[in-house]
Parts: sequence; C-alpha cells; structure tokens
Amino acid sequence: MAYIAYNNTYCVLLRRTLKIPLDRVIRAVESEAERVLWLDPPLMFEFREGGHIYTAEGTPIAEFIEYIRGQRWMLRWISPLNHSQSKVSVEFIRASRITTRIAIRHWQITTEKDYRELQAGWLWFLDSLERYFTSGKYLEYDYPDVFGTTSNLSR
Repeated sequence: MAYIAYNNTYCVLLRRTLKIPLDRVIRAVESEAERVLWLDPPLMFEFREGGHIYTAEGTPIAEFIEYIRGQRWMLRWISPLNHSQSKVSVEFIRASRITTRIAIRHWQITTEKDYRELQAGWLWFLDSLERYFTSGKYLEYDYPDVFGTTSNLSR
C-alpha cells in the first residue's frame, strides 16, 4: 500500500470495489445531505476547480486542481496538520453496471507520520462509505494515531 518514490516521498495507493452503481456512489459522496450520514466529522466540499475541502471548523485541507463530476478529483493537499503540499487523485470508475471502483492515490508525502495519518484517513473514508451502503449507518472506527494508540471516532 505504500512505497518510497524516486524523490524519497511516501505514496498511499488504495482501491475499493463496491457493489453499488456509480451514480449512487457519486450521490452519496457529492450530496451534502447524504454525505453527513456517513462522513463524520463532516467536511465541506466546493466541487469545482479552485474549490476547497474544509474541516467542520472551516480550515481548508485540500484544493481542487481538477474536478470532473462522477469521474475524478485531483487535489492539492494543504492541511496544516501535514508537513508538505502533497497531491491526491480520487477516481470513480464504473466497473460494471452494478459495481463501482474507487481508486485513491496520495503522493509526495514527506514524512512517515503524515503517511500513516493520511493512509488511515483514506481507509476510514472508504470503510465508512462502504458501511453506509451495507448498513445505512455511520462507521464506528478506532482511528490509529501515529503513536499506535487508538481513539474512537464514533458518534
């Protein structure tokens, strides 16, 4: 799931296939009313090139470099919690009439601490979305911090 690139940075590579049609996945991810049912703490999205993703407190954590609805996001990761501006691509792929593949690549991560936190965050994003479709409920998740302990992020 990780490697050190030629420029000595870390990369998170994740893929998940859901037995859910693409249009349904896109609606769950892009509809604010539906997103709050599975993504907590809630993030605010400005789905457009130059738009941002904000924390619930209003802190920008990413900027959209490219946005193609229902297909791809390219992001510049600008979270003040991380040490550098890394890049992210999130692709939504129609694998079949009833399945969708989500591919996430987050690269140019400069520290192992950031790599572990970002990998855990993207895994939680995918796990929580999948849990929403299978049970209709928010995923109670023990989020590992960089020191190996856990903190429960459930409602």
